[in-house]
Amino acid sequence: MRAGTGLRSLVPLLICGVMAAAAGCGGSTDEQGGESLELEAKWHDRISEAVSAKPDGCRAGVGSACETHAAAVHVVTEQLHKEVEARPDKERYQATLDGTTAIDESYDQYFTQLCATVPETTVDAATTQKFTTCSGLYTSIITDAGDLQNNLRPSE
Repeated sequence: MRAGTGLRSLVPLLICGVMAAAAGCGGSTDEQGGESLELEAKWHDRISEAVSAKPDGCRAGVGSACETHAAAVHVVTEQLHKEVEARPDKERYQATLDGTTAIDESYDQYFTQLCATVPETTVDAATTQKFTTCSGLYTSIITDAGDLQNNLRPSE
């Protein structure tokens, strides 16, 4: 046995011990441990994939391609909202619930405004206003979903 190899096997235990005290390690399910990161681990990539799956035909936040993209993002965040609502500790995830609610409200407005029918090129003031409204709502949905990825951990 070489000198120092016994210490090498202790390093992971020491690191895990320090991490367990700070944020949980190795499958811990205490309040600050692995369970608190469960939501983030499950939903971060799902949200990221939905946001980044923007169709080629979606350029300005209007039209059917953008509506399809907004709907896909909304479906993911709606599923997240339902999962958090079903948690016994849902009050610890208020930022997550607020984020999903904001996306839901923006999507409802986007859909109600019939943004899929708004052209990218406008010729009158009314169409320009509708374009601006729809483009802003689309941007809110996508931006809020990106922000939601940073609000998947429970509050202390």
